[in-house]
Amino acid sequence: MNNLVKMLLVLVVTVVAPLLILLGIWSGILPQSVQVAIGLIGVALAIIFIVGGNLMCMWSDIKTGRYRKNS
Repeated sequence: MNNLVKMLLVLVVTVVAPLLILLGIWSGILPQSVQVAIGLIGVALAIIFIVGGNLMCMWSDIKTGRYRKNS
């Protein structure tokens, strides 16, 4: 795939799909169970992103010896 197609796919995944989901929730097209599932998935992904990012930063600091005593 060339770079233009890759860029368009990234735009569709990151902009168009979430926008369609939000518009579906706002306009009441999506059933309530789907709305709840989307909300739960969003919360779970946010928790994974925050906790995973913190763990990755902590692991990087430990690996580089940032917390090693120099005395």
